[in-house]
Amino acid sequence: MDFTMYDTLLQLPLFQGLGKNDITEILAKVKFHFKKYSAGEYLFRQGDVCSELAFLMNGTLMAETVAMNHTYRFCEALPVAGVLELYSLFGIRPYYQASYRAMTEVGVLTIEKQYLAELLANYMPCAFNFSNIICTRSQYLYQRIWSDMAGDICTRFVQFLMQRSSRPTGLKVVHIKMEDLATLLNDRRINVSRMLNALQDLGLVSLRRKEIEVPALEKLVAYHASR
Repeated sequence: MDFTMYDTLLQLPLFQGLGKNDITEILAKVKFHFKKYSAGEYLFRQGDVCSELAFLMNGTLMAETVAMNHTYRFCEALPVAGVLELYSLFGIRPYYQASYRAMTEVGVLTIEKQYLAELLANYMPCAFNFSNIICTRSQYLYQRIWSDMAGDICTRFVQFLMQRSSRPTGLKVVHIKMEDLATLLNDRRINVSRMLNALQDLGLVSLRRKEIEVPALEKLVAYHASR
């Protein structure tokens, strides 16, 4: 057995709960591919057909999603050992909902859809883990849909970020014009500018032309909760 690949599979959420014999059988039957990408290179682009399951094994990725009306672009850094859009493999729209760009050199393990279907049919832990991932995301999205865009302007800005984030921590970057953000937050441009500059003075955001960087969303959330 390839113990390196064995250890690798055990790190991935889809394979948790499998025994040694199961992993050995899977390695003999399923074709895995390992790909490397250089910093700045795109792995997948928003709208591409999602035909394989991809796991980020090392390095850092930036997920980039363009709003449907093209007024802004939301970006967030992704953690290692993450799965990329498991939910986009099946359904009526099997397309990537975001673009994925390497921030550093990254390694990605991929499994073609046909082999994933075999895993789900033959290994109950894989089917259970797959369902758990899909259900967790659905529940998270449901909560975000029903969260109120209410409160003061800082509250609405934090809610705007949280509703578009796949995880409530880490680096987030919004490429947007100030007037478009003001429209989304239902407030005046001058009030949005004052709020963002106050957050910048606290070191919670960094402002550049048409760009808002949040180095650590959890710190912004914690500050907002403590006010």
